[in-house]
Amino acid sequence: MVQGQDDSQDVTDANMPGDSKAENDPETLFILDSIVQRLKPRDAHHVRDMITQRARTSGALFISSALWWWIAVSKGSETIQESENIPSSILGSFDFSTISLIVPLLVVVATLFAGIGRERGNATMSQIGGGLAVLAIFYIFEPVLMHFGDLGGDALFATGRVLVLAVMVGFASHMMFDALLLQWVRASMLNMGLEGFPSMEPDSFEGQADEAPPYA
Repeated sequence: MVQGQDDSQDVTDANMPGDSKAENDPETLFILDSIVQRLKPRDAHHVRDMITQRARTSGALFISSALWWWIAVSKGSETIQESENIPSSILGSFDFSTISLIVPLLVVVATLFAGIGRERGNATMSQIGGGLAVLAIFYIFEPVLMHFGDLGGDALFATGRVLVLAVMVGFASHMMFDALLLQWVRASMLNMGLEGFPSMEPDSFEGQADEAPPYA
């Protein structure tokens, strides 16, 4: 009977947040500290407010982007018959309507890859994010770079609309990614039993010892 109680106690202790492997994982603590240092939440309640604000802003920008695409790109292309005026892209032979859908997708994926690469310190993911961003920029400015002499104002009009769309989607993606990171920080702190942020710990940065005088 005593042996059974000891086994149950061992299982219970193994599931305690404070004894989890994640708490002692240096990489997890490093990512937590990196996110906290960049976004600078004050406490757990502020994290919740930041998640709500960024998620709400992201949703509003995504819906605004969809409406902008429908009004300015889809309906606008039908009005001025851009499918006939603007040549297909030299990369993939995509028409303007298809490019207007590919660019936002590239922006979202580039933002996620660049963000994950930044937080994890992963050079490969950051390189992929940068490459996708350059590809999106090329598609945006291709009408001006390649066909301005033939199209003139139509090329500028096409580039401007896709540029506005890409900027809105970029901000929306950035806000969405930050909200997801903060949500992960909050969940990790609860699972690990942490009462404060890693960056608030006295021993989190050894270099601060030289900058601040010791307490009396």
